[in-house]
Amino acid sequence: MKIQNYIVAGLSFLILTSQNPIYSQEQFQIQAIESLDEVVNLDSISVNGAKNLYYRTENEINPEIFKQADDWSTFGKMEWKPYIVPGNINSETITPSSGKFFRVSKWIQLPEEWKSPHISIRLGIISDKDRVYWNGTFIGSTGDFSNSSPESYDKIRIYKIPTNLLVPGKVNNLFIEIKPFFDNDSGINQDKIEIGPSEKLERSFLRDEYIKIMLLMVYATVGFYFLFLFIRRRKESENLFFALFTFSLVVYQFLRNQIKYDLDINFHTMKTLEYLVLMFMIPFMTHFLRKYFDKSYNIFLKFADLIMACCFLAILINQDIKFYNKLNIYIVQPTWIIYIANVFTILIYHSYKKDLDAILMFGGFIFLITAAVLDVLSTRNIIVIPRMSGYAFITLILSIATILANRFVRLNSQVEELNENLEQKVIKRTGQLNQTLEEVQNLKIQQDGDYFLTSLLLNPLSTNSNESEFVDVQFFTKQKKTFVFKDKIHEIGGDISISSSIFLKGKKFTVLINGDAMGKSIQGAGGALVLGVVFNAVLARSNADQNKNKHPEIWIKETFIELQRIFESFNGSMLISIVLCLIDDNTGFMYYINAEHPWTVLFRDGKSSFLENELVLRKLGFPENDDLFYVKTFQLQNDDILLIGSDGRDDLQVGLDSEGRRIINENEELFLDLVEESQADLNTLVQKIESRGEYTDDITLVRVHYSNPNELVKNDLDTDSKDKLEKGKELIRLGKLEQSIQILEQLVAKNFPQKDTLLSLLGQTHFKLKNWNLALTHLLEALETKPSNSDLLFYASYSAKMIHNYKLASECGERCFLRDPLNIKNLINLADVYKKLEQGNRAKYLVNKVLKKEPNNRNALRLLEILN
Repeated sequence: MKIQNYIVAGLSFLILTSQNPIYSQEQFQIQAIESLDEVVNLDSISVNGAKNLYYRTENEINPEIFKQADDWSTFGKMEWKPYIVPGNINSETITPSSGKFFRVSKWIQLPEEWKSPHISIRLGIISDKDRVYWNGTFIGSTGDFSNSSPESYDKIRIYKIPTNLLVPGKVNNLFIEIKPFFDNDSGINQDKIEIGPSEKLERSFLRDEYIKIMLLMVYATVGFYFLFLFIRRRKESENLFFALFTFSLVVYQFLRNQIKYDLDINFHTMKTLEYLVLMFMIPFMTHFLRKYFDKSYNIFLKFADLIMACCFLAILINQDIKFYNKLNIYIVQPTWIIYIANVFTILIYHSYKKDLDAILMFGGFIFLITAAVLDVLSTRNIIVIPRMSGYAFITLILSIATILANRFVRLNSQVEELNENLEQKVIKRTGQLNQTLEEVQNLKIQQDGDYFLTSLLLNPLSTNSNESEFVDVQFFTKQKKTFVFKDKIHEIGGDISISSSIFLKGKKFTVLINGDAMGKSIQGAGGALVLGVVFNAVLARSNADQNKNKHPEIWIKETFIELQRIFESFNGSMLISIVLCLIDDNTGFMYYINAEHPWTVLFRDGKSSFLENELVLRKLGFPENDDLFYVKTFQLQNDDILLIGSDGRDDLQVGLDSEGRRIINENEELFLDLVEESQADLNTLVQKIESRGEYTDDITLVRVHYSNPNELVKNDLDTDSKDKLEKGKELIRLGKLEQSIQILEQLVAKNFPQKDTLLSLLGQTHFKLKNWNLALTHLLEALETKPSNSDLLFYASYSAKMIHNYKLASECGERCFLRDPLNIKNLINLADVYKKLEQGNRAKYLVNKVLKKEPNNRNALRLLEILN
């Protein structure tokens, strides 16, 4: 049925390409997709026979016009032609030497909603280079358009589509630019085109490729078997030829497999080897049959072998892939006719003689040669079907396996002779097996010793050294990998937790970090070891007097950058997610960052909730992570509890399905429920987690309990103070700022309980009156009392600038920037401060951030003009 559809596709292509060009919206076909939660076929002729047209043009088009997909007037100015995908594109004007390239477009109606978080598109095999856009925005490419050499004309393309580019319920546009390499071979000409969840597409792609690899392993095993037979019996040269045929097929099919691109082998080298092994597959098989049935080496085969030898030398000498392709099409493949004719002559003759071996082989060869012919026609773009020879060879193997079974019967007499020495051989093999098992046990002991030494290094780094009176920190750690060394059970893994106390700006802070390194057992332990060493070194430096005069935001940023640089140096082979917190012991005000770690849980008044709701930072070690950095803040109240943990808390095996496969928990709110059930007690929480399922990963939990009785003391305002405070606020609203200042200062003198509120109001009022010194004084006092208001940092920075205290201005501005990197007023003010400090690069960086968000901001444009 599927082959019939491909034939229909070819006929439809001939009909469609003969139609007039398309210019209007009504003539374009839009493919409607009902759901993106499953993989959807985008082939022009799908398995169910539906037609889903693509459109191609040779006009030069700026992909950005597709950002206005409803503006069909732009498309009407261009000449579009229907294009059946997969299929070949030919053109007299667009050739590899012309420097031009094809444009292919398709319109897709997406559903109103879908559950899958990530969507990808599979575009099949494109010859040769491509650039892909979704709704006019670039999403990926393969190959360098400026390079005239081939790079990927047999590679399957899979591109992830950023979620923000997908427009639910609307018509979306897929636009592809294709640069050809061969004169008469371009376009999306092989494989299947699909869209759907990224995970399912990747799984389908890898499954197909690994099945092919498994088949190749079977073929290789057969080849080694026949090679072994030849080594044992040199006179039976048919075994050698069949082994060579099998190995050449294995190499050729592997070079057609997509996994080859993971080996980082030069494309030209792969193609040269591919054409070389392809050339000799049919000759090797022909000589296998000639030897097996004891036929003479006739003049036709000698002539064909001479041609193959000359072609082999020509490929070795010449470095042009186009030359290889023409040589294969016009010389090698026609010469195969001589070999195939000899194969059929031999098999038909011996089948007529009722030779059972010949009959079985003939059936296998009919199927294999049919598949090979179809592959040749597909290579020449006469038909468009998946490659079949890799699968057809299994039929030949089965036929030859049956022949070997017949031979086995004939070898029974030899087996009986061998049985006489069977007992002695069993004793010998048993001794060899025992020796091997002893060697394996010795290696296991050495491995456990390595694990033990690593755990000795890691354990002292994971310490809970917090000395706070008001912040209680508890750890739970369970590594997935356990091992026995010297009759004791030990653990090793990639999770780590560290807590301590430091002093910054005269205040005592509790600092803690929880990390989860990429990889299992020894690999994960390596990442945790690096984090532990570096972070403990940071803590040691922080206790030095010269490092205690830093603000919390600055300390967190410097620590993050140091860790990021260390993990970046591993070039992606070692990544780690973390939560890093600084908690003011006296006020409970928390500064923290989350780098792709499971979200922090807050337990307050018997209810649990997540502190975070979006991913901001990637794991430590990801490139360009610095640009995403900012410090989050949160005010803890008395008796609040935080629970921080690695993803082992969620990745629980909750059962097995009907086929015995593990069922992994996918409910991210399960942990919230367990926290409430356990009332955030760590030991009870661990028991609750273990009762719901088995751990499938390392797990660490950090419980932080803030308990400051001083926070419970609330001095109620007397009636007079309340009236004065309200009167002061009313005067501010009426614009009577001088009068409001008098009332607010009287309340400050009375030791008003809500002093931070008064100081904040005084500072902002003096700011409005441009009393910069008084404004700065009150604002800094307010921040000392209650540092949670980021706007006060901006006012303090601006006030300091106005009295020419640029160092203090930059300090306050940078703190505000770390907390709120999109505060436009602060960015402009801070850029102005750095201009005055003659730090032009930093000033330009800040101005450009403003212009990126507000391109027409006059203050930013004026500053940039001055800086330039």
